[in-house]
Amino acid sequence: MEFTVAFYVCIALLGAVLLAGVRKRPANDMAFFDRVSVKEIQGAIALFIIFHQIVVALDAAYINSKDLWFFYYYGILAVAFFFFSSGFGLMKRWMTDDNYIKGFMKRRIFTVLVPFFICNYIYLTDALLSNIAFKKHFGFEEVICSFFGVFLVNNEMWFAVEIMILYVVFRIVFAKIKKPLPGIIIMTAVVLVMMTIGLFSGHSTTGVMSYWFKGEWWYNTILMFPVGMLYAYKEERVNKVIRKAFVSLIVASSILFVLMDYIHRILIENSIYWTELYGSPNDILDKLTGLCQETLFELIFLVLVVTIMSRVRIGNPVIKFLGKISLETIMLNYLLIDKLFFLYNDYGISIYLAAVLAGTIISASLIYVVKNIVLERRSGLFDGKVT
Repeated sequence: MEFTVAFYVCIALLGAVLLAGVRKRPANDMAFFDRVSVKEIQGAIALFIIFHQIVVALDAAYINSKDLWFFYYYGILAVAFFFFSSGFGLMKRWMTDDNYIKGFMKRRIFTVLVPFFICNYIYLTDALLSNIAFKKHFGFEEVICSFFGVFLVNNEMWFAVEIMILYVVFRIVFAKIKKPLPGIIIMTAVVLVMMTIGLFSGHSTTGVMSYWFKGEWWYNTILMFPVGMLYAYKEERVNKVIRKAFVSLIVASSILFVLMDYIHRILIENSIYWTELYGSPNDILDKLTGLCQETLFELIFLVLVVTIMSRVRIGNPVIKFLGKISLETIMLNYLLIDKLFFLYNDYGISIYLAAVLAGTIISASLIYVVKNIVLERRSGLFDGKVT
């Protein structure tokens, strides 16, 4: 019963954050997947990912949290939107700003690199202290690799690693390529290589610590990055189609979403990505089945979201604030999930959820401020600017 109540409270919170201040978009607004709206949606999604990771942690602790599994099933869609919007944003800016590549390292790569290493050293310090307190084995090689970010003390840092890889590749490719399509093709090829590496890398044996590309999350959403780039390249044409076929797209994508959701739940229940643990002779084929289904699921979801955005504009101070700290939130939330777990044991799921949510937002805000000081940026938490 308590988990059911917690679920409805979380949904109500997400709905309030996302829908407060929503308004109809002008009929003549053809650039509806705009930077401001996207950043704000990322804020709501970061909130969703906190709930997703809490459910994952509860499941890992063998706690029956089925009433909250709504957040478990749709975690991939949240991350897919991040990759899609990141690819779109990079391509859009490159196409409209002749000097975009200049200063790209500081503007894009360092804004991920700095909070990544801050969070990485927080996790590393915590792991070393735990190593001493609980006499766990954390070898010299792992410490060195963790210091440089090659070994992830916490697997949830994977997103920052992949985004940085994509940013670096983008910087190299589009500094030389002068036409969008060849660059998109090269970026897609790089993403497919990364997906292949992840597909054959299996999972970490520790469940938390691992080297790069261990686990399906490294490859089951990243394809949306070049998809977002392609959308930016053909945005005007695609948006005209969306405007004209709005009703048909909403109906079709909604029906397909429900169908894909049903299939996806079946695959997850059958641990489609973990078949190597059962000695399956079709291990890679099983994982490819899951990958193909989830890729289609993500594409349908993105069509649905973009189509809705063609008629609706969101925006309020809370979601704008959450959007600014979304990256830091994603990277740091597991620390609070782990360190505050005693609250679940002592007070139940409701207090635990509230504490993790508040702790993550406060901690992410602090990291955001430190990042801006390091990068000498003037964007504050409440200045209204989108960064």
